[in-house]
Amino acid sequence: MNRRLPLTLAAALALAVALSGCVSLPTSGPVVESAGTDRTDTRRASDIDARPPATGATRSEVVNGFLDAMTAWPIQTSVAKEYLTDEAAAGWNPEQETIIYSDSLPVRETAGTVAVQLTAADRLDQIGAWRGAIAKPDLTMNLHVTIDKGEYRIADPPDALVVPASWFRQRYRQVSLFYFDPLAQILVPEPVFVPEGDQLASSLVSALLSGPPPLARGIVRSFLPPGLTVGLSVPVDDEGIAHVALVGEAPKVTSEEAELMLAQLAWTLRQDPTISALRVTLDGTDLPLPGGASQYSVESASAFGPAGPGSGHQVYGISRGRLVAGPLGELELTTGVFGAEDAGVVSVAVRPDGERAAAVDSDGRRVRIATVRADDDVPPRTVLSGGQYARPTWDNAGRLWVLDRRSGEAVVWLVEGEDGVARQVDVDGVSGTRARSLAVSRDGTRLVAVVRGAGGDRVVGARVVIGGRGKVSATREPSVVRPPDGNRITDLAWTSPIQIGLLAPTSPGALSEVDVVSADGATVGVDALSTIVTGRVLGFAASPVADAPMLAVYADRYVDVVRQEEYDAGSLPLTQLDYAG
Repeated sequence: MNRRLPLTLAAALALAVALSGCVSLPTSGPVVESAGTDRTDTRRASDIDARPPATGATRSEVVNGFLDAMTAWPIQTSVAKEYLTDEAAAGWNPEQETIIYSDSLPVRETAGTVAVQLTAADRLDQIGAWRGAIAKPDLTMNLHVTIDKGEYRIADPPDALVVPASWFRQRYRQVSLFYFDPLAQILVPEPVFVPEGDQLASSLVSALLSGPPPLARGIVRSFLPPGLTVGLSVPVDDEGIAHVALVGEAPKVTSEEAELMLAQLAWTLRQDPTISALRVTLDGTDLPLPGGASQYSVESASAFGPAGPGSGHQVYGISRGRLVAGPLGELELTTGVFGAEDAGVVSVAVRPDGERAAAVDSDGRRVRIATVRADDDVPPRTVLSGGQYARPTWDNAGRLWVLDRRSGEAVVWLVEGEDGVARQVDVDGVSGTRARSLAVSRDGTRLVAVVRGAGGDRVVGARVVIGGRGKVSATREPSVVRPPDGNRITDLAWTSPIQIGLLAPTSPGALSEVDVVSADGATVGVDALSTIVTGRVLGFAASPVADAPMLAVYADRYVDVVRQEEYDAGSLPLTQLDYAG
């Protein structure tokens, strides 16, 4: 059963505020959402006209004017080029990357050089993908200022758009560009930042046509032929139909390839709320649509969705060592071996199709795979034993990942195929560390792990390289998704195809915090959620399926942390609850 939550004690609310810092004052319920978005409504982002250099401007004034001119909105860099020498202006490429700085110190002149000292900054690559913080030694931009036609001008500008974080938050939006996994079975989202405004559809298509971001190459594939560009723009008519004119030399496209191209475009463009369908031409010829339709709905490619098939309302858990399953508020014991009275399950993960489960039993020292429901023809199979195993995790292709939490020497295991044998996979930043938990994305190309350290737990991310036959061949260099902040993280789960939720006790047994963060580690310009939950929380359940509630899990209930709705566990007290995956 589900019900609205009662009011909490005033003392607990006051404590929640004290411990959460930036979290706003709770108003009702034991689960309180601290609203949070890092993005201001772009309708408040007024136009900014860049000012050209004044006659007789000093070196410092020229440098400051150049920085100010790069904040022109809508984006244009023609005025910024006026602060450069003719030679520098001809070679300047501000589209190479974007530098986002939080603040800067007053510029300093030394001989013919003007130094711009940034206090902290992050960068995006040429497509708009997040590339993390700039190292401290690189935070100083030394600009050589010389005399050109009787005026001071910059001779060596950085090939970047350099803008303040406050400006960026108001005007850029994190979106996903959609590519395919190597087997073209599921779409893989690649998060990037694009400018908001009337040209959102054009920005999305242009970015998609640029191909995968550099760090995703070799991991994803695109069926949009290379060398194509979008026409002057992507107009959206009054009926919500986007007209995408692709221009450039391209080989003849088969109907199968056209369907995959349309899937990429549809999933990318559906992020523009004004678009409901698209029409696509390739060098003036209509791209063939399935069934001879005249337009392609942005919902037509749901079968390729990055979260895979299935709804977000079926959950699986453990009650008294037995597997339970059902819709929210309707859990029942399962009929398979893991639902038996002597199952002894301590953690479990159900495959995204809901057919099989991987369970850890024998006090955490054995991993078995079995069907969720009774099936006499498929006995349980032991895939690992003798370790200290965390909750397993599945991707949509049925690959099973298991973390062995050996003291200070974690091992990552992978089981592929129906009858696959477990093998070790070396994951830099996770293997050989004090890793505590691990989760893989539904598309199978990303994994994230919680790694314990002296300064608290950090979240490490790595990309997974999948070979042509669907087998994992390697993992790429890790990145820091969430640096340590002194706290421990007791649970994590994918809340969307590009975001993860983290559960961290701020006062064990009394208060915990749920933070939703970007899986690429982006910290500026992303939607953010920070939520305080009260009481003895056992875990956090979430799913990349769009309509799946995020749940704080207690022994006797589980609570939607956004809608503040509660579901009773009834006669099945819980020790774990999760969605498939």
